[in-house]
Amino acid sequence: MKIHENKDKRTNSKPKCSYCREEGHNQYECGYVEKDWASLSKWRFPLDKDGEPIMRGWHRITYGKSVDPLTVNVYNNSFTAWFNACRKAYIGQQERKNKAKTKKAATTRACGFCGGTDHTRRKCKKQEAFLADCYAANKNWREAAYIELVKNHGISVGACVKVSCHGGWQAPAEEGVGIITSISWDTINVFTALDDRTDDVFSPLEIKVMVNGKNRTVTNVNSFFSCIGKNGNPNEWHHDACNLLSIMTPAEERLSEDWIDSYKESFETLTKKRSLEQLEKGRPSDWSSVNLVRHIKSWKT
Repeated sequence: MKIHENKDKRTNSKPKCSYCREEGHNQYECGYVEKDWASLSKWRFPLDKDGEPIMRGWHRITYGKSVDPLTVNVYNNSFTAWFNACRKAYIGQQERKNKAKTKKAATTRACGFCGGTDHTRRKCKKQEAFLADCYAANKNWREAAYIELVKNHGISVGACVKVSCHGGWQAPAEEGVGIITSISWDTINVFTALDDRTDDVFSPLEIKVMVNGKNRTVTNVNSFFSCIGKNGNPNEWHHDACNLLSIMTPAEERLSEDWIDSYKESFETLTKKRSLEQLEKGRPSDWSSVNLVRHIKSWKT
């Protein structure tokens, strides 16, 4: 899942704000956010001191000095994009301010997972119980997924499949025959079955197919297999994307005996970085949220 795969990523480049695109800070430290939000929250674009339209990072006004989207052009999406980016950064800044105030006012340490004051995250029984549920749910899902993908459909490395390949800009799709070269068995997990895309636990089933000398990514797995949800579907903007049409010659890949119980460390990363409340309701700054606890409970038995 994404939150686990990215936990150790490092970059040598200077930090750059995703809101204003200036170096040296991130969106949660950006000094432009509160000022811009004062305008955007009133449904108006930010202006400079002379009343002229400004540009903030990638965000700009596309229709000149007439800056009231309520009266000028309700179909222009530049306001929507700018509004959403500023809103996310503003909420994130407020979250951090409130968290800092809470830490300063607190007299006792609280568990970062459940919020209890008589223990820390390391000794949290609710976290321990949730992890046990995750392990059981993941084992049950992996068993069901292996049966559907491999036993029922023959999706394995070496299988011969018929695909439809995107032909590029305004070019028609072309059908072809290819061989499956790889499948992301190591990282797919119970969250691959989620019906909604959730960034933290994004766990796509990545199937690579060699077609006409080019390795392509299958991007319609959630519509082809019932055990895969939208969260298990790769990003459809792959330049090498193709759609799976049928399995011509199935294959049966044997996975290691411990595969069905592996990948436990990803759930441990999840509980270290998110509280129980966040797993159930998401964070206020999230675009959308899914009740991950409910999903785990649905698969644990």
